Amino acid sequence: MTFRRRTIAVATFALLSLCVFAPTAPASFHLVQIREVYAGSGASPFSEYVELQMWAGGQGFVKGHVVRTYDASGSVTGTDTFPGDVANGSNQSTIVLATSEAEAELGFAADLGMSPSVLPTGRLDPSGGEVCWEALDCASWGNFAGSLPSPAGPPAAAIPDGMALRRSIAAGCPTFLEGNDDQDNSAADFSLTFPAPRPNSVAPSERPCAGPGGGPAGSPSGHRAPQTSFRRKPPKRSRDRTPTFRFGANEAGAKFECRVDKRPFRPCKSPYTAKPLSPGGHVFKVRARGDSGLADPSPAVYAFKVLPRR
Repeated sequence: MTFRRRTIAVATFALLSLCVFAPTAPASFHLVQIREVYAGSGASPFSEYVELQMWAGGQGFVKGHVVRTYDASGSVTGTDTFPGDVANGSNQSTIVLATSEAEAELGFAADLGMSPSVLPTGRLDPSGGEVCWEALDCASWGNFAGSLPSPAGPPAAAIPDGMALRRSIAAGCPTFLEGNDDQDNSAADFSLTFPAPRPNSVAPSERPCAGPGGGPAGSPSGHRAPQTSFRRKPPKRSRDRTPTFRFGANEAGAKFECRVDKRPFRPCKSPYTAKPLSPGGHVFKVRARGDSGLADPSPAVYAFKVLPRR
């Protein structure tokens, strides 16, 4: 065999070896799905966010990839491109894109700011619209009737004032987002909930199923207590003797217990209006209790002052 033929043979074998023995490149961003969509409220229409979630590890390489929002007719209302990768690409990690109004209203720091809206009602219309992560996953709601870059099936319900849409975790493991939680059917995949954005810096709360029926680890029964948060609070100082509070939890169907000052916790619902209070300082606490029976060990707390009447 001549030197030229030997060289070609060696090179050919090397290429075949790479094809046969080289490991498959790990996925870097395509096992990410839309988890939650918040379209703001009548009082704050520009308070909007979209939350993405990874259902497998190694998915944090999102640099250069986009999230697009659409109106009910399918026209693009905004495009956001990630300028860099996120720090945490582990299983179940989340990424939140949000407006500054949403950050201020809900008290969190987004991973990426949403570009400003050219519409007077914001980029996300509660009555109908769509969000897409690349052309990999889309979610639609309300009266959406446009074309889709990715199948989303029948739209989910229109989003009531101050509520959000969240992808349901049900198929296979009800405590872990998985690939089969996406049925390409927004009406089946999403349900209404209180907004609860979770940026990438927050550790995932989901856990693998502990056994039949699922449930996260961390307690004898395989369940975790829900987390409670305020949605609306009265002013810190006011002459209102019967202030009203709005609150929610990160677990659908959770029940609530409230207390004012040193009174015992009692069952309550959001919105909660206190009975007439005397002038002076007061403390309101609320905790969620999940289907497992476990109560939030760290209730949401708000201190305020009732001013004397003039």
